[in-house]
Amino acid sequence: MEQIRPLLIKYIYTAAITILFLTYLLEPGVALTTSLIAALFITLILYFAGDRFLLPRFGSIATAIANFVLAAIVLALANGFVREEITTASILATAAVIGVAEWLFFRFARSEVAEGSDISSFAEFLGDSPAENPGVEAEYGEAQTHEHQNEPGEGDHSGENQ
Repeated sequence: MEQIRPLLIKYIYTAAITILFLTYLLEPGVALTTSLIAALFITLILYFAGDRFLLPRFGSIATAIANFVLAAIVLALANGFVREEITTASILATAAVIGVAEWLFFRFARSEVAEGSDISSFAEFLGDSPAENPGVEAEYGEAQTHEHQNEPGEGDHSGENQ
């Protein structure tokens, strides 16, 4: 159930991009339902291959580039299911915007965690539960600790009464 939030966010912006580019701007011959189905496949592949596998290992920029490539491949495969052929330029433009959106999504997710929302880690935002996988914090490149460090004189009672 933890994976629903990032999947939903990712599907919304991916669907908006595919509808905008493939249905209205670049390829007006692509049906709305085809754009929505393509967005669903792109979302699932980018989430499980990109966010869950590549992101912990390679970081956000490399993962965004890989997601651009994956989105282009999915769109090229979807080309066989549309009435009018989607041009290579349209595929690359749509995939490029999706790649940039992915990078912005990673930045958004990190800022949500940094601002002290109810999510304690970037990994938890993406659906990994640190309780189930104790090493998951290190996998996402979070070197910072979430422990509160007291300033001198602020509740630091370790030296008193000794």
